[in-house]
Amino acid sequence: MTALHLSRLSLNPASEQAARDRRSPYALHQMLRWAFPGAGVEGGQLPRGERLLWRLEERALLVQSVTAPDWGALNARLPGYLERWDMGVLNLAGSLRPGRPLRFRLRANVTVRRPTLHEGDAAPKSRRHAVRGPHEQLDWLARQGERHGFDLLDADIPHSGTLKTRKGGATITLHTVTFEGVLRVTDPDALAVAVRGGLGHAKALGCGLLSLLPA
Repeated sequence: MTALHLSRLSLNPASEQAARDRRSPYALHQMLRWAFPGAGVEGGQLPRGERLLWRLEERALLVQSVTAPDWGALNARLPGYLERWDMGVLNLAGSLRPGRPLRFRLRANVTVRRPTLHEGDAAPKSRRHAVRGPHEQLDWLARQGERHGFDLLDADIPHSGTLKTRKGGATITLHTVTFEGVLRVTDPDALAVAVRGGLGHAKALGCGLLSLLPA
């Protein structure tokens, strides 16, 4: 199981750029890329094999990566963008054991594919639709657990809502749901893959980071 780098960033409230990026998940993701080798050129890509996951909380920006980030490089590019940062390493090898309960937090883009047939279509086309009701959202999370190595023991939804961001001239609308509660490990390898790669869609826009702590 690959060790992961975890960072807790405090955006500087006096930075106008940071304030703008807080309101734009796409812009925030683009900014985070500057902390990684190989992404130091406009339009550059993250390092091969990298899955950058992040979640913006009220008081901090949480970032998980395979590659060790250099937040000093980002702050040198935009002086004062970050007020402070803390970093650590998460090794899942001894943490995920079958039957072990763990507390979790996840913000996800909760969607399902449904066939849609418009006039003139030869066959139905599959499109993603937001899952709206809390019971349906919890069912979605339970299905994720079946696929990714965990059972839900307890889960709440502290927040659910619609988020808009711009990518170039296009507007992207996301329905995001924040889950928290307790899960039980059923398949350590599958859960480790889910932690590393994230759950659901819109991972580049602040969704999918599954945070685990001892119950």
